Amino acid sequence: MKNFSRKLSLQWRLTLITALLVTITCILMYFFISQSAVTGMDHLQNYIVQINKTDSSPITFNIDPTILFPDLSEQVTTTKQLFQIRSLITTVLIILLSSACTYFVSRRALKPLHNLSTKVEKIQAQNLSEPLEVPDSNDEISNLTLSFNEMLSRLNDAFTAQKQFSASAAHELRTPLAVMQTNLEVFSRKKEPSADEYQKLFSMIQEQTGRLSHLAEILLDMTGIQTIERSETISLAELTDEVLCDLTSIAEQKQIKLIQEDGDCTITGSYLLLYRAVYNLVENAIKYNHPGGKVTVNIRQKKSLLNTAVPPVPTDCALVEVSDTGIGISPEYQEKIFAPFFRVDKSRSRAMGGAGLGLALVNEIARQHGGEVKVLKSDKNGSTIALILPL
Repeated sequence: MKNFSRKLSLQWRLTLITALLVTITCILMYFFISQSAVTGMDHLQNYIVQINKTDSSPITFNIDPTILFPDLSEQVTTTKQLFQIRSLITTVLIILLSSACTYFVSRRALKPLHNLSTKVEKIQAQNLSEPLEVPDSNDEISNLTLSFNEMLSRLNDAFTAQKQFSASAAHELRTPLAVMQTNLEVFSRKKEPSADEYQKLFSMIQEQTGRLSHLAEILLDMTGIQTIERSETISLAELTDEVLCDLTSIAEQKQIKLIQEDGDCTITGSYLLLYRAVYNLVENAIKYNHPGGKVTVNIRQKKSLLNTAVPPVPTDCALVEVSDTGIGISPEYQEKIFAPFFRVDKSRSRAMGGAGLGLALVNEIARQHGGEVKVLKSDKNGSTIALILPL
């Protein structure tokens, strides 16, 4: 029965449910009215005639109806049968008429929903940017259409971002492969390559495969962020201290001084992801710093208006501010640097082994924790980037 009802359309379900309710109601009314009428006929007794006179006691005469009307009993029985038959026929007609009316009324009421379903079936990945026409009825169907259009807009943005990401990833993967292929083709034309040429070839292949491995690792990290639990209680000061300890050797190579200011905040999230976010911010500040410069990490609490909230409201947030004395970021690039594969100076980024995904990964980690990352200030004296997380 359950499987059968699932195969029925919504129109037929509404019709059957309404018909069932009408049937139950009519049957109950039929039995109630019939029983009342029949019982009243069965309890017919002798006629009683009272004669009242002024200032005297009433005089009562009991008259047996069967004496006056010998066929009364048979007529009552016939009347009861006719009443029951007519009541039954009327009940059946009311049920059929109500069911038919329900079918056609529900068909008319569900027509906008049917039209919406037809339009939705025509939507493909190529026409996500085309919203559906919203009816002027200002009812549940129009609200559903508005909600569906909003969902289409979000899907279109997601598909567009995915296409751009896939194209950028393909380009980044193709570059080291093209370099290896070109060098191998040139090397294959040499009749007697020297040991130095072999060494250069091996060094080139090692370097390019390292870039491919690094890029693949970051891509895997970005695709697996959503599945990681974010329920740990984390001290940002302890996390930052661990990050600075792990990056000390890299900072010493560039003669960069790492400084952690006093301050701490405790939040709930994924230690692994937040470690990676702070690590990427500090590593980025070291890479694009001047020799002899410094990187300062300051943790503080502040009310912030997060763009990830809908609607944006002031929220108590923890700020991990990473400041450097580096080259700075131009105003037109301060929002773009968090996009996947974006580089301000592509040649310099590749020379440093960057894939253009470090800050994009930080942005995604912040978003998964309900926060954001943004440039607070940047000029020729350096930059300050803040990881903002709700408490």
